[in-house]
Amino acid sequence: MKQVLVRGGKVCVEETPPPTPGPGTALVRVVYSLISSGTESGLVSGGGAAALALKKARDPLNIEKVKRKLASVGVRGTIDVIRSRLFEYQAPGYSSAGVIVECGPDLPGFRVGDRVACAGVGYAVHAEYNTVPQMLITPIPDGVDFDEAAFVALGAIAMQGVRRAAPGFGETIVVLGLGLLGQLAAQILRAAGCRVVGCDPVAPKRDLAAELGAEAVCAPEALAETVAEWTAGYGADAAVICAASKDSAVTNQALELCRQKGRVVVVGAVGMHLERDPMYLKELDFHLSCSYGPGRYNPNYEEKGLDYPIGYVRWTEGRNMAEFLRMVAEKKVRVKPLISLVKPVDAAQDAYNAILDADSGVIAALIAYGQPPDGAPPTPPPRSLVFRAAARAAGEIGVAVIGAGSIAQAFHLPHLVKIPGCRLEAVVDRIPATARQAAQKYGAVRCATDYREILGDNAVQAVVIATRHNLHKELALAAIAAGKHAFVEKPLALTVEDCGEICEAAARAGVLVTVGFNRRFSPWSQQAMAALAHARGPKMILYRCNAGPLPPGHWAADPVEGGGRIVGEAVHFFDWCCWILGADPMSIRADRVDAAVPGAIAEDNLSVLLRYPDGSLATVVYCAVGAPALPKERIEIYGGGGGIIIDDFRSIEISGLPGKSARQSKIDKGMYGLMENFIRAVRGEAELSVTAEHGLRATRIAREALRAACGNSAAP
Repeated sequence: MKQVLVRGGKVCVEETPPPTPGPGTALVRVVYSLISSGTESGLVSGGGAAALALKKARDPLNIEKVKRKLASVGVRGTIDVIRSRLFEYQAPGYSSAGVIVECGPDLPGFRVGDRVACAGVGYAVHAEYNTVPQMLITPIPDGVDFDEAAFVALGAIAMQGVRRAAPGFGETIVVLGLGLLGQLAAQILRAAGCRVVGCDPVAPKRDLAAELGAEAVCAPEALAETVAEWTAGYGADAAVICAASKDSAVTNQALELCRQKGRVVVVGAVGMHLERDPMYLKELDFHLSCSYGPGRYNPNYEEKGLDYPIGYVRWTEGRNMAEFLRMVAEKKVRVKPLISLVKPVDAAQDAYNAILDADSGVIAALIAYGQPPDGAPPTPPPRSLVFRAAARAAGEIGVAVIGAGSIAQAFHLPHLVKIPGCRLEAVVDRIPATARQAAQKYGAVRCATDYREILGDNAVQAVVIATRHNLHKELALAAIAAGKHAFVEKPLALTVEDCGEICEAAARAGVLVTVGFNRRFSPWSQQAMAALAHARGPKMILYRCNAGPLPPGHWAADPVEGGGRIVGEAVHFFDWCCWILGADPMSIRADRVDAAVPGAIAEDNLSVLLRYPDGSLATVVYCAVGAPALPKERIEIYGGGGGIIIDDFRSIEISGLPGKSARQSKIDKGMYGLMENFIRAVRGEAELSVTAEHGLRATRIAREALRAACGNSAAP
């Protein structure tokens, strides 16, 4: 399919594989999508990638990530990572309309062939096909055309801004800024029985607002006089700011315009260095309006489909979307006069150029993807895109990577292309642009968004599963059923039962399954193992992980999607201790921090004591309340009169045992060695070092530790 992408601040149209609908989503064949002149112009103007970099650089968590990256890969490596991130594809667009061609599982209320309007960043993008969650889809009423319905997200934003102003019948309300949002807000206010005064420095925008029903329009310099005239000198009941300006002048002007006890609502992006006197003396109410309405930025609502009860939240973002289209159907809001130009997807750059040209007078621009065929039922498209004919050497192992996130792109993909006897056959990701960019960058034969198409390909003998944790079981079992060898990123699965099911399936099918426990393959780990061969008797191990905090709402902390950090990451350290001691623990004890620690998730801060049959003890301390700038991992091993310290996998210190202390500038956690072992094992050249049973063991330890730390209650 054709998709509009932005890379390094430049607009391009690329072929990408159509997305695949998941649970609670629909695959929509797009007819029109609307360019948001405010939001999207920031991607392609004002520095583009540089502006995005500056925004991300202000995030404290990103600052700490950069510090750790500098420590692990040095200045040059860190610059390479940042540069690659800046020039990743970005998928603009968040308002579109089309026809459902496929329904994912558990999608109530919709069926194939429905005409729908769609919203959402990352969902309703500028592409021929989109997968959109149910809460971001609304039916298109009869009498509303696709081009009108494509305004649904911007209409919901304007409607939410109006709701925040709490307009009353007969009130006089000022709309500052008569761009797209301002034109929509003015019409919604008129439909609510308000008298609208519109203000904009551009005369054609004022004329359009008057044509669409605003009682009075004026330039900024005449606004105070106009408001005084229309309100008998009392001032406006409310002001809705739809302008875009870094300056605070327009905001403070709104404060001056309002009567005593008036309201000011900010919808656009404006400066907010507010003057106190007008706010204080008039006792004004000042509000911000958050996008489409309640539910926006809440993954439980938008992605998981958990609606707010109507008795408690009357107008959610979904209900705002539906109400806006109802107003369009009843001709209370007119959007066709706002359409300045329509361009086919191949000419998307022309549409963006017009939007960015301040003198063009463009209010709204649509991208067209062609009308759906009449009569024939819509059918889903193929989900893969082939780049080149494959040159397959004898004995090569064709590998597909499923999930092209940060781990895959930082380690698995670059390592696979360096391993002899390995051919990168495909890259699969649910996001089409991500799949395409990763596949192109690392020279894959093709990319796809549906792993099932790849598993059915005889050219693929092995898969690397690097998705979010809740998908590991499904993908591993599907790969095994297809006869493919599987590398599963840690954890193998989120429950002991699911891990056991994978182990049994792999044994029945006779395929190899390994787990991403790479730390065994670090040269420092290998050196420690060699030194410990001379240490008789029990050992004591302290493995400390200073993991640092996660951003609020991060998927890894979600008990369903990520399983929490002990199951999701601490399994690394449980596996390492068992490997270095060559045994399974015979008892597991654990405790956690007090849940009242500010900002701490109790289960993310654990101390786990493992006792082994020979009397050895291993203590794993997983800490999320520390400073991320400090080194992440430190291992201390004592026994046989000697001691070993591995500091953040960049150095080893050995005392009283054979071996030399050493240090290097870069961290080496054994990622390449683990992948190489997997490929060589598949080729029959080596024994698989990490097995599915090791993944089962680590998950069992994690679950038992959580149960012990939670007072023998069921582990989360």
